[in-house]
Amino acid sequence: MKKNNNILICTGGTGGHVIPAVNFGNYLILKGYRCSLMLDKRGIKYANNFKGNIISIQSSHLSGNFYFKVKSTFSLFIGFIQSIFYIVKIIPRHCISFGSYASFTPLLISIFFKFIKKIDIHIHEQNSVMGRVNLFFLPYSKNIFTNFEHINNIKKEFYHKTHHVGLPTLAKNKILFDKLDINKEKIIIFIYGGSQGSIPIIEYFLLMFNELTKKEIEKIKLIIQSPYQLTEKVKETLTKLNAEYQLKDYYNNIHEILIKTDLAITRAGAGTINDLIVYQIPSILFPLPHSMNNHQIKNAEYLESKQCAIIMHENIFDKNKNLEILRNLINDITKRTIMKKALNNIPVPNANELMLKVLLDEEK
Repeated sequence: MKKNNNILICTGGTGGHVIPAVNFGNYLILKGYRCSLMLDKRGIKYANNFKGNIISIQSSHLSGNFYFKVKSTFSLFIGFIQSIFYIVKIIPRHCISFGSYASFTPLLISIFFKFIKKIDIHIHEQNSVMGRVNLFFLPYSKNIFTNFEHINNIKKEFYHKTHHVGLPTLAKNKILFDKLDINKEKIIIFIYGGSQGSIPIIEYFLLMFNELTKKEIEKIKLIIQSPYQLTEKVKETLTKLNAEYQLKDYYNNIHEILIKTDLAITRAGAGTINDLIVYQIPSILFPLPHSMNNHQIKNAEYLESKQCAIIMHENIFDKNKNLEILRNLINDITKRTIMKKALNNIPVPNANELMLKVLLDEEK
């Protein structure tokens, strides 16, 4: 009997969900599997590099007013029909969720087919707190792949299913900074807000940057990913200060930037945390205040506990205190070096290899 090597990956929403899914999907394709990626329209823009079949379905959350909930229910129903059609067409051997509410209907249909056709369900959780959709499908999942060693809200009864694998990424190993030229004329600071950008991070940074001395500003080169509505303000502020900067609304070569970054000022999504570890970048983290289950705060606390990052909270921002923190990181290379060494002590598993090994073991 011919082996079924069809695999369906479902995800959606932000780059934090979609990019790891794309990376693992491409790895599976490289290994000879037929891989399809099912996601919503929001996630499509992060899937340009996917080498397999991309399927777009309708999806929505149910938060909002009565009109929005009616509209969302209709979208979910359409997504439900689409999921049935494509899963019947593909008949995957494995269905792997990378989270997001866009994966709800594919997983729901996969449960039904689990008892008719042999479809094993697996979930990958990027954050230190499991999202609602993945949490809902825990009882029906054969394996739970985790980015962090410990997930705060998994019940003990599911521990036997968990595999700490890390985050599927393009980088095979950590960047070895001891082999790079670190004697640069300027300190490169990268300010970005993850895949979604962040106006508050940039506004708070400008408040602090305005207070730096001319000598301190001359030490720095800024690389900023800024939402377009803030571009003119950033240009005007930095030009007045005679700062050296590079400004775009989105960088396609983010990995090239991370290699040369000395200090990152950013959010605390799972993908960002993983990049900071892989590229060994000391950071100032602004966790998204209203992230689901406060997962960004938990993610940031993980790095802070390892003495690799410093947390700043935008809803209780103390300009004078945070300015001193920024000044210390700019002026004290020893401090940044200690943070880099601490980052180097954090293990980075090869998620692609580990996840595929688990899938292959299940097929034996």
